[in-house]
Amino acid sequence: MIVCILKSPLWKDIKVLHLKQNMRSVNNEEFAKYIQHIGDGNEPFIMDDLIKLPPSMAMQWEGQHSIYNLIDQVFPSLQENANDARYMVDRALLTPINDDVDQLNAKIISQFPGDEFTLHSFDEVEGDMQHLYQQEFLNSISPGGLPPHILRLKKGAPIMLLRNIDPKAGLCNGTRLICRECFNNVIDAEILTEQYVSTRVFLPRIPLKTIENVHLPFVMIKRQFPVRLSFALTINKVQGQTIPTVGIYLPNHVFSHGQLYVAVSRGVSQSITKLLVQKGRIPEEEGVHTRNIVYKDVLFPSS
Repeated sequence: MIVCILKSPLWKDIKVLHLKQNMRSVNNEEFAKYIQHIGDGNEPFIMDDLIKLPPSMAMQWEGQHSIYNLIDQVFPSLQENANDARYMVDRALLTPINDDVDQLNAKIISQFPGDEFTLHSFDEVEGDMQHLYQQEFLNSISPGGLPPHILRLKKGAPIMLLRNIDPKAGLCNGTRLICRECFNNVIDAEILTEQYVSTRVFLPRIPLKTIENVHLPFVMIKRQFPVRLSFALTINKVQGQTIPTVGIYLPNHVFSHGQLYVAVSRGVSQSITKLLVQKGRIPEEEGVHTRNIVYKDVLFPSS
């Protein structure tokens, strides 16, 4: 199921295009049906919007080492495949918020072989001629949509572009690449997806501004490479992408309409789609549970 919501200024005028078939799972009928039930909100609820996950997909939470178990499930033999572009594009970890994405990426890059390149941003406030804001304070701010102050890369590590640099050359917001070489002022990278796959590109360090919905009392300018590591990504960032081997990490349950559907439907089968839910146990109920938020009045508005 694919849901496209076209908004007008009035909520009551929302129009929904509701497409039934998930094309990623077209060759796996059982998985396709499960995804459709998730998207339609028809998977049976236990309580408080909680549904039971299939045992083949669910991983039990048994403390912090469970995160490394999930990493091993999604990135088996990581060191042996460090420079394999196909290996990197075919797998990713998904989680709802950026803080958890950063933590997962930090864990994986520390396991990744090779020398680490540490690239610091240069941060300032637009129009701050008197330098009222300390550099250390600005460095500590990491709003969504901007690269981190400290970008740690290694040769062979997957990265994702955070801005439209050159759409005609395939360099769009969300493009996945692999780092082939790193210098102080340029990253040599290889595009992993779409019609530009295998194309080598050079990414410069550029000034990036915070956007309005960040809710800072100023506009911050961060001079940094417009990329993040992409071993792990936010669920919202991967809409429209297919990731055959996908791991979904939920330290907290999903919090928005259709978010679980978007995460689960990135994969192609139950056997290589894994979910680790930190708060997945219900007293006196067996198995792993998680929340599925679906507003049926949005999907199926009354005529």
